[in-house]
Amino acid sequence: MTTTTRADRENRLAGAAHLLARRRRLAGAAHLLALIAGVTLSACGEGEPAAEEHEHEGTEVVTQWNEATELFLEYPYLLGGRSTGNWAIHLTDMDDFQPIRSGTLTVNFLQNGAVAESYTVEGVARDGIFLLDPFAPAAGAYQVELILESPQADSRHLLEEVQVYVGEEDLPHAHVEEDGGAIAFLKEQQWQIPFAVAEAVVDTLHRTVWVPGEVAAADGAMVQVSAPVDGIADAAANRHAPSVGERVRAGEVLVVLLPTAQDGSFAQALARVERLEREAARAQRLYDAGAIAEKRLEESRHDLEVARAEAEALGAAGTQGDYRLRLAAPISGEVASRTFVPGGRVAAGEALYTLVDPARGWLRLRLPADEAAAVPPGARATFTLEGSEAVLESGPLISVGSVMDPVTRTVPAVFDLSGLTRRFTFGQLARAAVPVDGTVTGLVVPNSAIVDDNGTLVAYVQAGGETFERRVLNLGATDGRRTVVLSGIEAGEMVTTTGAYQVRLASMSGGEFAGGHAH
Repeated sequence: MTTTTRADRENRLAGAAHLLARRRRLAGAAHLLALIAGVTLSACGEGEPAAEEHEHEGTEVVTQWNEATELFLEYPYLLGGRSTGNWAIHLTDMDDFQPIRSGTLTVNFLQNGAVAESYTVEGVARDGIFLLDPFAPAAGAYQVELILESPQADSRHLLEEVQVYVGEEDLPHAHVEEDGGAIAFLKEQQWQIPFAVAEAVVDTLHRTVWVPGEVAAADGAMVQVSAPVDGIADAAANRHAPSVGERVRAGEVLVVLLPTAQDGSFAQALARVERLEREAARAQRLYDAGAIAEKRLEESRHDLEVARAEAEALGAAGTQGDYRLRLAAPISGEVASRTFVPGGRVAAGEALYTLVDPARGWLRLRLPADEAAAVPPGARATFTLEGSEAVLESGPLISVGSVMDPVTRTVPAVFDLSGLTRRFTFGQLARAAVPVDGTVTGLVVPNSAIVDDNGTLVAYVQAGGETFERRVLNLGATDGRRTVVLSGIEAGEMVTTTGAYQVRLASMSGGEFAGGHAH
């Protein structure tokens, strides 16, 4: 569990302009509790006469995280036996960083392990916010326990030191300090956008090297279909020929050609097959009648097999005896390019189609020669693609070359992408982190917390529930998903991993991005 200290609250939060504005709004809102349906208070001192309402200066601000929820709480300095004024208790679900929308909140004042006062709030005043107006117990030091029971999360927060004062003369002097560049970003604003934070922790990363590369088709995943003979792409037969981007199945007819006459032409090959088929059939009848030896039958069959092989090499499969050449797809995939025009002439060897199977991709990288041997077998690279900040993980290592390019002084490495559900565009440039032998230990944060602010790498630290700080970072090693921070952040601090851009906008707009606070 992480709790901001009293010194932190005074130095970082007391002077934030948005908190002062909200205190003024809250000061006149004590009657709101009586108007909110579903909020019931049960206290050990129930039935006692109400103490005189008295507004006094000074506000405590607490931010606390546990595995289930984030607590952000504001409450005035407490005077024994008096109404404390509004407690604005903000609770956020740490699973999705959305507000707690329903549930029961129990607030206990504890002294020496025993409950001095207890209050229960049934339901939220609005999403994420429980409102409470308790009477403070007798003067002294207390712990305050907040227990949430909600369909979203069950959670317990404990405030270790809550001081209740005897009289106004005992209250700390309320003062406002410079905010030191604090950025105000309210809970309601956080709840309206994709938002998340993570704790900076000391951990061990596998050593990696960053290298360039590209997404390429795996061997056999990109093929060309070429014209084996000169011919004409029959206009009528190719009216519905597959176009770029269409899916095709292996064996599906792509193009129908009318071969033109030439020596060793397609038509001659078909005619030879037909003649040898008739001779083989006649030899079978003669052999069955005992008129020829078996050797003669075998020779006839052999001649037919050779002729068929020659015809198939020209694309004769599926001609159905009409002397038209049908070229079929050798693989299932998508049409990447089509160069012929129905009714046009094609030349022998001309590429008519390029087919790709986008599900079978490779990540081709160039490794520094001195690191190539340190890539462990089965390693997986993390990478980003041009135009995107999304971090992807490759399949296992396929191969690492053993011959260095004399110009780039690098060695090729190939990682499999075939098992990934994402579709890739072959030829996309990539930047990858490749694991190599060795580890690095240090303070680490998710890479998503690192923001390039006009060439300066920064992170936005959540100093309090609604207060953020921009920190300039000095970075170390990375494993592609997390990075070692050499300076700029301390262990235990919460860094913004989703929504940092909106926090940055709030800093540029004076801290009131997306509107003000409302309770």
